[in-house]
Amino acid sequence: MHNPRLPLTRWLSAAALGMVMAMNASGCLAAADDLVPQTPAAFLPGGMLGIQLGGSWRESKHNPSLHHMDCQAVKEAGDFDEVCFFRTSNQSRVGGAEIHDGFIAGKDNLVVLVGTGISITSADDPLAEAVVRSFETQINSAFQHTGDNVLFVKLPARHMSAAELAGFSKKVPVLLLQLEAKSKELAVLYGYLAPVNAFGALTAD
Repeated sequence: MHNPRLPLTRWLSAAALGMVMAMNASGCLAAADDLVPQTPAAFLPGGMLGIQLGGSWRESKHNPSLHHMDCQAVKEAGDFDEVCFFRTSNQSRVGGAEIHDGFIAGKDNLVVLVGTGISITSADDPLAEAVVRSFETQINSAFQHTGDNVLFVKLPARHMSAAELAGFSKKVPVLLLQLEAKSKELAVLYGYLAPVNAFGALTAD
């Protein structure tokens, strides 16, 4: 995964929101208290790469494990206003797999998105399955599997209206994995649902 080329984000807008809408329509929802979303700390303790959603954006940009930070202001999206691309040390791992780079996105002074890509050899690489199972042990939420998409999210037990879903998406943490066989990459995106989709729409072209 490298800077604005970001092949891993082409599918995000359709994949994440589409899966949540299908879950909401079909009733395949995890139990939760009304419209109060699960906190990021409860959803994924420790966050990803030591960065947690809702944490200080300024402090996260100075995380000692993130190197060669390249930050860009974003005017086209309302869910985040700056994106920083970075490289990591050789010891950095996500879902038990080694990674080399990634990006974070912030809104005002809050982290709203953390993303990276994991190299795989093919669509049948057992590493992809191992990463999914690793997150399954870390995340306090069930996952939904649709094709090459795996989405971890916890939604209210009752159906939400379009307006309720729009508001809820700004606060509910999700982790989305996508197998990109052509680029030989497993994309990993951890963020609030709305920024996940906004980033995917912004980079779709």
